[in-house]
Amino acid sequence: GKLRRLSILKVDQNKLIQLTDSIGDCESLTELVLTENQLQSLPKSIGKLKKLNNLNADRNKLTSLPKEVGGCCSLNVFSVRDNRLSRIPSEISQATELHVLDVAGNRQEIFVLTYLPISLTTLKLKALWLSDNQSQPLLTFQTDTDPETGDKILTCVLLPQMPSEPGCQDNLPRCGALESLVNEMSDETWNERAVNRVSAIRFLEDEKDEEENEMRTLLRRATPHPGELKNMKKTVENLRNDMNAAKGLDSNKNEVNNAIDRVTTSV
Repeated sequence: GKLRRLSILKVDQNKLIQLTDSIGDCESLTELVLTENQLQSLPKSIGKLKKLNNLNADRNKLTSLPKEVGGCCSLNVFSVRDNRLSRIPSEISQATELHVLDVAGNRQEIFVLTYLPISLTTLKLKALWLSDNQSQPLLTFQTDTDPETGDKILTCVLLPQMPSEPGCQDNLPRCGALESLVNEMSDETWNERAVNRVSAIRFLEDEKDEEENEMRTLLRRATPHPGELKNMKKTVENLRNDMNAAKGLDSNKNEVNNAIDRVTTSV
């Protein structure tokens, strides 16, 4: 708490079970990373961090968030994915500079995020992540009424977040067959040709017997995030341009050699 000039604090991948209240006295803190610990709560004093713009508490055991978090008036990115949150405090809307809110993966055991506070509509969010498989940063929400309190709430097709099935906790591997894209890329534009990816579903041939059919299952692949697809496209285009440039040099070299041969023959 005496480190009043501390601006960045990263204590990720430890076994912290508690964050001291004196953290609120680190008045110059702009980035706080608490990822992959065992925190069950955040101190109320965190709302005193007026300069904090990035707060990441992914993969902890948080069951609730203090309403004082709305006091972080400079907060831009707030990520609490893969915790045990069942609700988000409406006071978070007081953090008027908040642009990215990530609450995906809060569906462990009996803890399920069922709705969002309607106060979020007052924020100018650029991204609100509710699921690992969400393809767009923002979704279409509907208003509803909380049957317990009677308050208006926000919901959508991804809420409530359903608990994961046993044995399916690990994220599916992302499949980006970049090498095959480069090797097989033709002169057609990206938009005119589908991305060449590893087959996601496999079926047995009709000649296989039923016993073998029971041993085979469908294979799932995680869909790359749109940002990843853009990066893949850019990388492939750069490599294709380099390959075309190399082909052009080879072509010029062949023309020079042919010209020399013609001159030699005429002499």
